[in-house]
Amino acid sequence: MKGTIIKVFGRYYTVEVDNREVISVLRGKLKVPGDTRIFSNPVAVGDTVDFHIKDDGLGVIESVDKRSNIFTRKDGVRSREDIIACNLDQVVAVQSFGAPEFNLRFVDRILVRGVKENIHVLLCVNKVDLVMKGEKSYIKSYYNGTGVEIKYVSAHSGEGMDTLRKSIAGKRSLLVGYSGVGKSSIFNRIYPGLDLKINDVSESTGKGRHTTTNVRMIKLGDNTELIDTPGVREFGLVDIDPNELGNYFEDFREAAQNCRFRPCQHDHEPDCEVKRLVGEGIIHPDRHISYLNILYSIQENIRNQY
Repeated sequence: MKGTIIKVFGRYYTVEVDNREVISVLRGKLKVPGDTRIFSNPVAVGDTVDFHIKDDGLGVIESVDKRSNIFTRKDGVRSREDIIACNLDQVVAVQSFGAPEFNLRFVDRILVRGVKENIHVLLCVNKVDLVMKGEKSYIKSYYNGTGVEIKYVSAHSGEGMDTLRKSIAGKRSLLVGYSGVGKSSIFNRIYPGLDLKINDVSESTGKGRHTTTNVRMIKLGDNTELIDTPGVREFGLVDIDPNELGNYFEDFREAAQNCRFRPCQHDHEPDCEVKRLVGEGIIHPDRHISYLNILYSIQENIRNQY
């Protein structure tokens, strides 16, 4: 039978088939067609699998179909990739005004992964009722020239919920963000009765308390699928060539064609068109700093491999 992985918990996987959920395990070592990278987990939420059900009711996953895309992050201190989810239509990066405060450098890492895997990324900024003067204009100027889709919402007041719902309707969306930004509150508001777990921001640390312990897919009645993740505080990148990183910053790509050196890392090189545009304010300087932080972390990761 064919089914879809809708939850991963340890060495067990929940496979959904014909509105039935089957707890399953892997049959030995599996290979996924088209994937040659080293992953920490062979099967992920969103995978389409072939499996059979034993007499005791336990499913056994026999093979994984070829994926249209994968969304990964660095697996701890190792240089492996941890697959968060597969076969996505988009990633919804959730941030917030107030606490925890928005961190666009975190979003940039998600964007790099999304651009590399050809997955649309939507930036959803919650708690717009707490926005301070100048914060919206800062985000707009920061992402000038990127084409990033931005939605401002309030799970508290309901502002922006209708437009966000239209942006996720009929799609498989992966929700990524810190604990405390309001992922669960947003989607409980859009879909009453969904009953995702909610928790507040810790007063002592200013960081959210984790409420989702496993990645899981929630299927809704309008062919909308939400993949909820544990609150993510860090998002490491692997498999990125330092010389190609600028290609995943869409506001850098065209300018890079006019750099004196090709490839150009937009760091120390003379006559760099990207740095010139940063100096003129066309590319936001904080966006360039975010790029350099990612570049240096990738270079450090490469050095640690040798």
